[in-house]
Amino acid sequence: MSSSSVWVAVVVAVVFFWAVGAYNRLVRLRTSVRASFAALDEQLMRQLVLVQASMPEAFRGGAKTLPGELQDIVTAAWTRLQAASDQFGAALAQARRMNMDVASMASLVMAHEALRAAWTAALAEAVPPEAVPSAERLQERWLRVLHQAMPLRAAFNDAVAQYNEAIHTFPAWLIAKAFRFLPAGPVSRLTEAR
Repeated sequence: MSSSSVWVAVVVAVVFFWAVGAYNRLVRLRTSVRASFAALDEQLMRQLVLVQASMPEAFRGGAKTLPGELQDIVTAAWTRLQAASDQFGAALAQARRMNMDVASMASLVMAHEALRAAWTAALAEAVPPEAVPSAERLQERWLRVLHQAMPLRAAFNDAVAQYNEAIHTFPAWLIAKAFRFLPAGPVSRLTEAR
């Protein structure tokens, strides 16, 4: 075997082992994104359960009307909250199936914003002052669940940033292109309390 063929074999071996290492790193980063989303998903489900448990019985399970003694504005507030809850549940289910998809994450963020707005409106318009639990207690619970999700959101966004950086960095992007590693979407505004 000539020295040039040895050098070619060494170069091919180095490139091969680099490619395997780069591929494994991308797989690890993708797995990290998925694991981070699983933890965040659990907290988001807690938010959804809190919202659904706070609605009057007549609205649980998708009913859209309350007894006649309640005012139209109250009915409208609970109806908006039920619709936002359903939308958020659907967006969360889609994000669970496609947690690396930018559009799914954007849809989740928008659905969460709609849920937050409907929650705030329902507390202001539909929860009577003598209600147990009161609007203030419900808001405290909501904020507690939001704050518990913040570190999980940050961990997910960090994992997404590392993954996206890795698939766009030369020469690893060659492996990313060859094996169809697509960019992931962050959930930037998902749990901000306003």
